[in-house]
Amino acid sequence: MSTAPVNNHLQKKLRISVDKLYVGGEEFLAEIEEGLNTKRVHQPRVGFQGTAGSFGEQAAREFFHDAEAELKNYHAFDDVLSAVANGDVDYGVLPIENSTAGDVLEVSDLIIRYNLYIVGEHTLRVRHNLLALPDAELSDITQVYSHIQALNQCHQYLKKHENIESIPYANTALAAEYVAAKGDIHSASIGSIRCSELYNLKVLASDIQTVKNNFTRFIIIAKHMELTDTCNKISIVFSTAHSSGSLHSVLSHFAYNGLNLVKIQSRPRLDEPWEYLFFVDIEGNLEDANVLIALGRVRAQSSFFKVLGNYTCHTQ
Repeated sequence: MSTAPVNNHLQKKLRISVDKLYVGGEEFLAEIEEGLNTKRVHQPRVGFQGTAGSFGEQAAREFFHDAEAELKNYHAFDDVLSAVANGDVDYGVLPIENSTAGDVLEVSDLIIRYNLYIVGEHTLRVRHNLLALPDAELSDITQVYSHIQALNQCHQYLKKHENIESIPYANTALAAEYVAAKGDIHSASIGSIRCSELYNLKVLASDIQTVKNNFTRFIIIAKHMELTDTCNKISIVFSTAHSSGSLHSVLSHFAYNGLNLVKIQSRPRLDEPWEYLFFVDIEGNLEDANVLIALGRVRAQSSFFKVLGNYTCHTQ
């Protein structure tokens, strides 16, 4: 990571804004200032979950296409985030949401645990295919392996083939690799066309996802925020008190300050039984006074609060 001198104009804007925040604003400001004018790493080391042919690898290649990135694969989501936190890679690429199957909740929990930041996102169109050994026919298949999200995204196709048992696997590409190594004509996997080419598998059925316009949103993770004037989406997480109207009161600060709330998702707080974390995406830039005022007030009313990142969304 390389850091340029903080722009004096932006510094002044932030300092003026922080005067309007509640007590504790200076700590909040320091967290933001650390990411100001931070440049993306040139020729970065990028970690993804799975193996060659996974959708994570595809998302990493597409997002860093002009950066000559060195890609490194890891077995689990936890391993990717650990590698980012330890400095073994500069960035991690992980799925956060699918248009059909919903949120990948494990990833949200892990970002908090490792105290990392979202610095980008990439939306990938996902096409699922039924893959098997070259000599296999559809009538031979009794078991299909894939990631639980992929199985869920193909539930209508699998429902029509009740004789095929669905078996969750760590990753779509790892499932294809396993089927190829297993050498059993009764086994198949669900994965990409690239998987079929890499592992010499035959495509028994194409585009078997239930919803044909099937997209997965991947997030790019780093140790520090990378804030520029092009950032237009902010992700935060907070926890509110158990009292009537507390969530409404917190969310009202976005409306009062003219901010559009894009998404809200609740999750149980792992360290506090019966308490919940709220993951929220809003439109805006952390350099803007109205954003800082709103977030400062949300922070003041929260028992837990963290900015997860401010980054560029190209679909807004």
